[in-house]
Amino acid sequence: MSGGQVFATRWDLLFAQVLIGVDRTTGVFSGSEPAPGRQLVCVWTSEARAGEALHLESWDLKKISVRSLLTVLPAGIGIHVDPAVPSGMTASADYVAQLKRYLVPFPDGADVRRAPWDGLDASAREALADAADDHVSELHAFGFTVDDSPTLGCLAYVAAGGPAPADAVRTTLAASIDLDSLGVPTVIVVPLEEVPEALRATLGDADRVRREKRPRFWRR
Repeated sequence: MSGGQVFATRWDLLFAQVLIGVDRTTGVFSGSEPAPGRQLVCVWTSEARAGEALHLESWDLKKISVRSLLTVLPAGIGIHVDPAVPSGMTASADYVAQLKRYLVPFPDGADVRRAPWDGLDASAREALADAADDHVSELHAFGFTVDDSPTLGCLAYVAAGGPAPADAVRTTLAASIDLDSLGVPTVIVVPLEEVPEALRATLGDADRVRREKRPRFWRR
């Protein structure tokens, strides 16, 4: 990664939201070729910077997460962030290839460890418990790191009544609580069986999300 480092770490870049130009006629992304065979897709961190670089009568500006961009970016293409801006940066095709391994929650060979998830307070757990009711039979919430990442959030579930896609469970949970407001760069929703065995072995009763028991009052 080279340049003024508008994103200080690979994780800042990986979890960033950027703007990309899409040609109105062809649907092709904005890009450049600073050297023969060296192709870069160009993105911007603000509308003002994108507007200075593109003729907006020919381009539509679309907001996109870098993670989503990486899923559609062909091999051999890098990313140029804020071209011609001193704080801009270039992620080479090789660097982008390294980033792509982190698109999965638990990459093969990565150092995955438990970590405190400070943003998951009692009210957030209660909201998750309410959302999970009737949809999953178990829900575990915990923080973890991957290699040198910041703390990430994980919601690991056992679906009620048989397997359920992670996207559907995430949508169900997100209907009751803003998962982006829980103090971590991303919250990963996965079936419990997909959590690495070594990490799964660290889970305890305190990690399980359930409704608080209400006190009962008896009359005599």
